[in-house]
Amino acid sequence: MEEVTMSICIHSRGIKADILVPLEISANELIIGLNEAFSLGMDTTDMSKCFLRTESPIALLKGNTLLKDFGLRNGTIINCF
Repeated sequence: MEEVTMSICIHSRGIKADILVPLEISANELIIGLNEAFSLGMDTTDMSKCFLRTESPIALLKGNTLLKDFGLRNGTIINCF
């Protein structure tokens, strides 16, 4: 399974962490996992309103699309505010 090392930046708490992420999971699965792991406070009862912003590449991660289809790579940054 292909994996990439990405950084998550939670600006409101001053947290920055490197995470190893498999590319064969959906954006929704990543959202749920990060929400639980970092207590992001996202309401995941309606996943259509949930998303993550990335840079390098700039993308909006949302839905059942696999992460590999977004072109994510080592060094991608997930920004949470």
